[in-house]
Amino acid sequence: MSRYSIPVKENTRDRLRAFSNRNLLDRQSYDEAVNELLDQVEFATAEELNAEYRPVGKSRT
Repeated sequence: MSRYSIPVKENTRDRLRAFSNRNLLDRQSYDEAVNELLDQVEFATAEELNAEYRPVGKSRT
């Protein structure tokens, strides 16, 4: 896994470190863990994202 150094405040670093110590795969699959994280941050569903992109009809003028 790649790790990057990103300047964050000490409190933010501590929260990230505590979160990364959770073993999400201990009780669920990788897919379930990713979806749990997406749900926690209220990330849009595939249907919601796809609804933003309507097919563009081909028209020649």
